Amino acid sequence: MFKMLSLPGFLMLGFIATAAAQTTTIQIDHCWARASVTKTGAVYMTIKNTGNADDRLVAVATPVADRAQLHIEMNDNGIMKMRPLSAIDVKANSTVSLVPSGMHVMLIGLKRPLKEGRSFPMTLTFEKAGTLHVTVATQKAGATNDMAM
Repeated sequence: MFKMLSLPGFLMLGFIATAAAQTTTIQIDHCWARASVTKTGAVYMTIKNTGNADDRLVAVATPVADRAQLHIEMNDNGIMKMRPLSAIDVKANSTVSLVPSGMHVMLIGLKRPLKEGRSFPMTLTFEKAGTLHVTVATQKAGATNDMAM
């Protein structure tokens, strides 16, 4: 037997399918942080947009820090400076890498040091893809991008 869906029910199913399709276009790989001894830390990752539409990472949050912010480290006339970013653009069918000495997630006010071998949750919010939950693996204090992969 088939059941008839009302127009609002049919539209709701379409909305759910669209939301689910949007979240699958963003893939997060190699999400990692270095072990820390101070009240700050950084998270690095690879963001891949497999969709045909541009997207933007607009917010980050984690329960292990008071604040998580998008940042970039850059060379300004021979002086390394760190600046907050309002968002990170992820173009359609492209990959963006958050790496040491580049774009990253800055963790401010860590509630406890990040310990090697442990992990913690983080929430990423994209303009179109919505909210993604990831697990951040903590590497040794001097880890590089190559070591985390």
